[in-house]
Amino acid sequence: MHTYQRLLPPGRHFIALLLLFSSLFSANVFAQLTVYVVRHGQTDWNKEGRIQGGTDNPLNATGRDQAATMSNLMAEVKVDTVYVSSHQRARQTAEVFQGRTPIVAMDELRERFFGKFEGANDKDPAVVADWNKRRFTWTDDMEGGETLESQSRRAEAALKTIRDKHKNGGTVVIVGHGGINPLLISHLIGVPPQEGASAINQGNDEIYRIELSKSGTAAIWKLIPRNKLGEL
Repeated sequence: MHTYQRLLPPGRHFIALLLLFSSLFSANVFAQLTVYVVRHGQTDWNKEGRIQGGTDNPLNATGRDQAATMSNLMAEVKVDTVYVSSHQRARQTAEVFQGRTPIVAMDELRERFFGKFEGANDKDPAVVADWNKRRFTWTDDMEGGETLESQSRRAEAALKTIRDKHKNGGTVVIVGHGGINPLLISHLIGVPPQEGASAINQGNDEIYRIELSKSGTAAIWKLIPRNKLGEL
């Protein structure tokens, strides 16, 4: 089912694409929970096309602006708790919620360490070819890094912790990364994580909202900036 709906108040200049899935979470155990999944703002390595992974880089000026824009977009959303990766780029993004709601750092939400590929530039064709061949292989540790399987287990464990703390429902924000967020989303909406990891590509300025309903379905909205209407 595909529909277009406005998610935020008029004037916010975002469009929401709605998709419905069967949720992995039992409707008999939990009340409805709304989850906003946010990717951290841009870093210099993002701008340079470098594989960032577990390297703990800060936001650049654009990334700080993206975090501020995200805060403005969500200014009218009542958030119970913000859960954030312990990497500084994610924590700096989440700081825009300081004073509004509790912010909880979780190591489980950290980005995957990509072993020999950490810091590699995407302008090297040989590196890109090897990277694309191996990054979604379930048990490949990228020569000293973490496997996708391990990262997926971390994502699932983080969601269980979060869901257990919000059995009565509510609204939470998760601030993560381009690698772990697709896994989080996959677990939330019931898509096989290996499939979701390779198919979901969240930009630094995009937000997802997922509603886990009592009926056992998951509704997901992708907030698309007005300058990316071509994605519709």
